[in-house]
Amino acid sequence: MFNLIRVSLLSVLTSLLLLFSNTAFAVFDNETEGAAKAVCSTTAAMMTAGADCRTTPDKFEISVFEMGLCTSHPFTNDGTKKDISTMDKSTCSVTFSATDQTNGSVIDIATAIGGSMDLVGTSTRPANGTYGFPYIILGEKFTVGISIVGFNGNTYNGDSNGAVASGGTLADSDDYLRNFGGPNCSSGFEDAVIAIGTLDAFLTNSSLVRSQRSEVTSQLCDNVGRLVGIINLTTPFKITSNTLKMQFNFVVTDYGVELTDSGSDGYPDEYGSAPFSGTFIFTEAPVQ
Repeated sequence: MFNLIRVSLLSVLTSLLLLFSNTAFAVFDNETEGAAKAVCSTTAAMMTAGADCRTTPDKFEISVFEMGLCTSHPFTNDGTKKDISTMDKSTCSVTFSATDQTNGSVIDIATAIGGSMDLVGTSTRPANGTYGFPYIILGEKFTVGISIVGFNGNTYNGDSNGAVASGGTLADSDDYLRNFGGPNCSSGFEDAVIAIGTLDAFLTNSSLVRSQRSEVTSQLCDNVGRLVGIINLTTPFKITSNTLKMQFNFVVTDYGVELTDSGSDGYPDEYGSAPFSGTFIFTEAPVQ
């Protein structure tokens, strides 16, 4: 009897030590947006001198791998958004899965402004419930393009290197998201303000595992390839037996591209991808 108790106690102790080793030393870094970026102006200088602004892209191409709805945040249990290494989909319902899980379903959202575009894959009705955390899993590459006319009458074009110049060469730029900060790995970005709440993003590998602070090579996070975007809805919504259809609308009008004034003259010198927003539309069965 004594030996059994001893073995049992040692097993518990070993389990606690393993649990401690797996969690206590896992250190994740998140970046934050701070104040929401202003929309680029067309009635004065585009932005405050030396600052940034957001605007509508001419191109915003992404690869969509999966979409779904969760009842709790899939990357945090304690609210810090730094305590979970692998996306926890135990409270989630998958609503879309791309047929091609190597390349995703590639779409250019900017070309569909005011219209619609079909994703290539399988759509599934979510389980009934109240959902506060819609998510989308994207590829790491965002292809963006921008041409915008300033209040001064000049046309500012973005080039393939992410530079912007008046009358410059217009070309799309591939923006690979592999670190939100540096030189350590910042694999999370939290609380970007959008119209329906806030947006969190996490860099992961294809197994949806994010990198710790120290998991970095040449200032790039080691676990990359996917970007998981999670919307923290201000007002959660319900899916009931009367819900016939749920549609998510990507919003890139005044979103999707960020312009930076590095010359402190109120006009852009650089550009890159920025968070998009979205809205939900529900179709309910008529009351009998």
